Amino acid sequence: MTRKNQALKHVSFRMPADVHQDYVAVAESRGVDLSALLNWVVAEFRPVLLLRRAENEVGMARAVALGLTPHLGSAIDPQEALKRLSELIAQLQDVASKLSVPVGGKGAKPAA
Repeated sequence: MTRKNQALKHVSFRMPADVHQDYVAVAESRGVDLSALLNWVVAEFRPVLLLRRAENEVGMARAVALGLTPHLGSAIDPQEALKRLSELIAQLQDVASKLSVPVGGKGAKPAA
């Protein structure tokens, strides 16, 4: 999918000046701008982030199933815990299938 076909979202945030300088130096050494470098970093880290979120959700579901719910509100009933666990398993399967797609994706043409 090309950039023209993707929906893009403008992002603005602050970062420490020394970190900014490090990223600018790396971007310049690669002949790209800071935006391109940050997009690459974010895209590379995304699968790790999704897996960490899924691991956290699994841990929370296990805690609920074991009755170790935090005292932040009412406890989740067992049916709700099973529903959440099923949703989490589906999300993990989705992440696993996305990570198992070969480089080039579906319909990629072999090199000549």
